[in-house]
Amino acid sequence: MTCRYLSPLRIGLLAALLLALAAASVACAPAPPTEEMASDMEEGPQTGGTLVVGTTDDIINFDAFSLGFVSYPMQNQCYDSLILYDKRLNIMPRLATAWETNAEGTSVTLTLRDDVVWHNGRAFVADDVVQNIDRALVPDTGSNVHGMVQTVTGATANGEHSVTIDFAAPTPNMFDILNVMRIMAPESFDSLANSCIGTGPFKLKEWIPGDVLTFTRNEDYWEEGRPYLDEVSFKPFDDLEALVTALETGIIDAAIAIPPKDYQRLLDAGIAVEFGQGGLLYSITVNPPDPDQPEGALSDKRVRQAVCWSIDRDAIVDQALFGVGGATVVPFPDYSVAYFEELADHYSFDLDAAAALLDEAGWVDTDGDGVRDKDGVKLVLNTITIQAFPETTDIGTILEADMATIGVEIDVEPLDSATYGPRHLGTPETNGSAVFDLDVTFVGRQHLDPMGLFDNSPFRPRSSPIFPHGDFPEGYVEQLAIAGSTFDRETRRAAFLQVGEIMLDSCIDIPISWKYTLFARQANVHGLDWTVNDELIAGNTWVE
Repeated sequence: MTCRYLSPLRIGLLAALLLALAAASVACAPAPPTEEMASDMEEGPQTGGTLVVGTTDDIINFDAFSLGFVSYPMQNQCYDSLILYDKRLNIMPRLATAWETNAEGTSVTLTLRDDVVWHNGRAFVADDVVQNIDRALVPDTGSNVHGMVQTVTGATANGEHSVTIDFAAPTPNMFDILNVMRIMAPESFDSLANSCIGTGPFKLKEWIPGDVLTFTRNEDYWEEGRPYLDEVSFKPFDDLEALVTALETGIIDAAIAIPPKDYQRLLDAGIAVEFGQGGLLYSITVNPPDPDQPEGALSDKRVRQAVCWSIDRDAIVDQALFGVGGATVVPFPDYSVAYFEELADHYSFDLDAAAALLDEAGWVDTDGDGVRDKDGVKLVLNTITIQAFPETTDIGTILEADMATIGVEIDVEPLDSATYGPRHLGTPETNGSAVFDLDVTFVGRQHLDPMGLFDNSPFRPRSSPIFPHGDFPEGYVEQLAIAGSTFDRETRRAAFLQVGEIMLDSCIDIPISWKYTLFARQANVHGLDWTVNDELIAGNTWVE
């Protein structure tokens, strides 16, 4: 089967846009609504009603800086960002109404709305943004956003409705940061484990962990006439067959991230299924032992490269993703400043090449049991997958079958989110080190400025669960620092080329396929939308 969807949305290069902004030092006016938004408005939205959305997993907390996929349902309901990209990467006003960069691209001054109140009734002011920036700059509280703000030196309130954010160097992904960073009420920082105070279109009504998350209309929302709904509820399903059945029988109105295998089934049942932005990437993270741990099989680059040669991407897209994907060896789409055609075919599916590398590394089957060994140790790789996304387990199973033919045992271990997170990210008890050999996962944001990829935990050059001691492949951190601190395209390309070569050689993060988030909805649900990062937006949704 050929893949149905060949590449992520071609949305241009944000760095070029930022360069133009910095050079001109202009204030940016908001872009007009997209055609999709205009079409929904012309249909005549109806006010009231409740939307029930099925999800594959529950949220973990209400920290807006936690950008894991499980957090997506609550992000745009409780919170607002300063700006928001539309589907064409036009910068749309949210809490900020205008923005101006300096000529060097090292600061941005934002004019803030003066008619916004928090869900607790307090007025939204510039110091709230400053305190959120301060929180993001601290590793223990910045969560996923901390990796994005490494060039940020601080923020200053210019009165109540203007704020300036300063950067240590030109920052090509400046607006990516503003797009993804939701603003939380500072007084809620200590209670994010179980509640949220935002400025978004909905207020938290209740959260019963594992059962339901319900938001109710924010009557004081700054955007006139929004939201249309009285309530929106998110219902997590441990049993994904039950999720699909709930759609078919009308128990739920919509669903996020339905399994690829059910795409055609739902279409046949008359359910509308729409594709997100295609800004996600399935990948396998390889976790070599840390310097303070005994050497293992994955300490040897040749063993890691054998894994790279053993991935049958076409079979994965066909059999695990049911055609809803697009095989890729590199993590960037072909419109990206970090894409290089000469790297795109660096690896193919070649078990003979993989076996030769294992032989060279001294891993051979000495006892004839079908599993290679060395110094009395069997070549068994613990491979964690995500239960809420069963296709990750299917990917692991395909790899397991293929590598078994060359004497490598892949031990696939599906994990629920509560277990997967600590294994994937590490904990204080593990000294920040991830606990797995291979991790079938997915990441995002590489479809915007390429630096977005390196905010994801497997790729980030700081606070890394793969390299908690900072023992990254030579040149990786240095070249990323160059690429992330200049607007010069050729300088960036030279740095990204070296990063790409290092990644392919080290085989730590292995791209597999583009991931398309599948949004499903009943025919009476209108205006269901999502961001360029596939985070659900219910503020414009209405039901008839």
